[in-house]
Amino acid sequence: MSDRWVPRGLLKYEHAAIVSGKPYWPGGLAVEFQTPTGRAKLNETVLGQLMEAQGATSKPRTKEELPALVGYQEYAALFDVTQQHVAVAMAKKSAILAPVDYAMEGQGSKLWLLETVLEHASRTAELTRLERWVLQEDVAEALRAKAYEGPGSKIVARGAKAQAARS
Repeated sequence: MSDRWVPRGLLKYEHAAIVSGKPYWPGGLAVEFQTPTGRAKLNETVLGQLMEAQGATSKPRTKEELPALVGYQEYAALFDVTQQHVAVAMAKKSAILAPVDYAMEGQGSKLWLLETVLEHASRTAELTRLERWVLQEDVAEALRAKAYEGPGSKIVARGAKAQAARS
């Protein structure tokens, strides 16, 4: 959706939380997208079901109101492993990873709240003694402070146009 809305100026990446290189706009911002003409109308029933399924208690309007979020790339940085380690653990449904807080339909993206990952960190360490998944406190603090600039913190252009721009 953002590939159409950003070029039209309806959304700006600066208003999105960037998690594992993908933009996530706050739900409260998305709710405001209904139009007075009725062409885009909010379905309150679906919104209620979504909020209930996610255990949401509010509709944040700005990325600053969102809790610290973790995707595959941030999870890997938190434990100083590769993104592939995280992907393999997810594919195996391993208890190494904390239970997923959000699964974004249609994107296949999995998101965790930072606090969920940190609460699970001792279990992760226990199950990965031989692999050495060690919690990186500096990464956790940067994510908590919304000052993280490691892997996944920026949108990386992909595809033919990105390749041409690099040449």
